Amino acid sequence: MNLQGQLLIATPDMNDDYFDRSVIYICEHNDQGAMGLMINSPTDLSVMELLAKMDFLMANERTYSKDQLVLNGGPVSQDRGFILHTSTDAPLLHSYETANNITLTTSGDILDTFGRYNSPEHFVVCLGCCTWKADQLEQEIARNYWLVSPSSEHILFHAGYLDRWSEAYEMLGIEGFLAKAGRA
Repeated sequence: MNLQGQLLIATPDMNDDYFDRSVIYICEHNDQGAMGLMINSPTDLSVMELLAKMDFLMANERTYSKDQLVLNGGPVSQDRGFILHTSTDAPLLHSYETANNITLTTSGDILDTFGRYNSPEHFVVCLGCCTWKADQLEQEIARNYWLVSPSSEHILFHAGYLDRWSEAYEMLGIEGFLAKAGRA
């Protein structure tokens, strides 16, 4: 079972406070393990502040005005940036398609496109990622820690950060379950 391009949705059985009510987009899944980005844990840093700190706004005229927060992508490599975005024509150094029209970029050159004509239409910026060693994710799914769902551009890019968990459950048709669990 290859989960690349799928969503992991934490169940009420999740026994780790860090991942409670989390939604993770799986960027890579193979025999060596898996890597994903938590897409519903905002930090207090905005993308605009990040760009300004990196001097991208000062160096180039751009029209970046989105009010978007940088997300905590997971507990691993929290000093590294990971940008999940819709496909773009811009050639980027470290990018690969994870699923139809969804790309993961780990090189800073994508930040220079934000607010310009060659920017991806939709994106999320994460610091850190989630990783699993070989068979670890499959074991966690078997223990009912995660539900697996097809990905959705709505969940990835349009739903409010804190609404993504409940909207992912609703997408699966499980909204009544959440109300019974007292967690909606």
